[in-house]
Amino acid sequence: MSSQEHITLLAENNLTESEIKKRSGLASRKPYIAKKLANISSMEERGEISPIIRIEKSYLCNFQCTHCSAEYYMDRHLEKVLKVKEDRKQMTMDDVRDLSKQADELGLARFVITGGEPLVMRDFDAVVEAIDPEKHYIISDTNGWFLDDKKAKHLKSIGVEKIQLSLDSFVEEEHDAFRNKPHSYKKVMRAVDAALNADLNLILSTVLVKGRAKKKEFEDMCKYVTDKGFGLYVSYAKPVGSCTDHPEFVIDKEDADILRELEKKYNVFSHMTPSYGSFKGCITVKGIITVTSTNEVTPCPYIDFSIGNLRETGLKEILARGMRNPWLGPHRPDCLIGEDKKFIDLHTKKTAFRTHLPLPWGEGFSDNDSLTDEL
Repeated sequence: MSSQEHITLLAENNLTESEIKKRSGLASRKPYIAKKLANISSMEERGEISPIIRIEKSYLCNFQCTHCSAEYYMDRHLEKVLKVKEDRKQMTMDDVRDLSKQADELGLARFVITGGEPLVMRDFDAVVEAIDPEKHYIISDTNGWFLDDKKAKHLKSIGVEKIQLSLDSFVEEEHDAFRNKPHSYKKVMRAVDAALNADLNLILSTVLVKGRAKKKEFEDMCKYVTDKGFGLYVSYAKPVGSCTDHPEFVIDKEDADILRELEKKYNVFSHMTPSYGSFKGCITVKGIITVTSTNEVTPCPYIDFSIGNLRETGLKEILARGMRNPWLGPHRPDCLIGEDKKFIDLHTKKTAFRTHLPLPWGEGFSDNDSLTDEL
């Protein structure tokens, strides 16, 4: 495919001028990845799916955030789950390489290294190498604490293309309190400049709690990212992880509606936002999957039910299994774990008092759809 043909294809997929420029640059450096990214819309038109793969090799973290959805996956809970962890073997580099190979064979193109805090991982570079930055577009989440100029340039040099940087309030004191980490706001602001200086693609991510969409602070953050020329990914607070102790955080329809209006004005989006001419609705399986440190695959970062373990079942079958599931496969305009009260109640009931998550295939989701029978 020529450079001009590639640009034409991207334009036909309703990309912005900025996105066309970024992907054209990628096409000159990594044509194989660029071709896979450009093919996503065609895959969806054929009825195929192309989910982003979030890989959680480690849950080590230097923060203990009020809203953490991974709290009950954390390594600091080892003493509670030691027996279970002995049964569930931890992910190895060979597992990462095998996942990369299976994903590539399916035409999948995007990996997010997450956790925990990825930049505390001693084997972070090895994980990037195992995913293979010549075959996949690699993104890393981070809270920004360790992302200075030197680290940002290093990440770019080993093949990371994009940083997703967490900021949970545009008011310094509020962010630091929410993150339970003094000075974390200043570290995020430093990390923004470091990422841009290293020519890393960048988005901020933030958690929307109930009532926040109405506040000046939130619109100020929306304006900030728009003026700086990058985006803001908004995650709804959901009744999972640490938020099970904070039901007052969970958004309502009014918050979601306000966010949809702000999307028309600013570079702001959520998992429910149409992108590149595609509207998947709830993106469970269709748009995203998470692979945990024990090789369990969940259909979204906030649903603690596995749809299969990669040590037992191939990625192709796990994705097909997810798409067959009546909760996950069909198009739905609402967020399953954020807005569907019926499912939220069931999810809360089934995960209560469990020492380790996610629930294995068959105990939560199954081909028999036991969830429906229990409602």
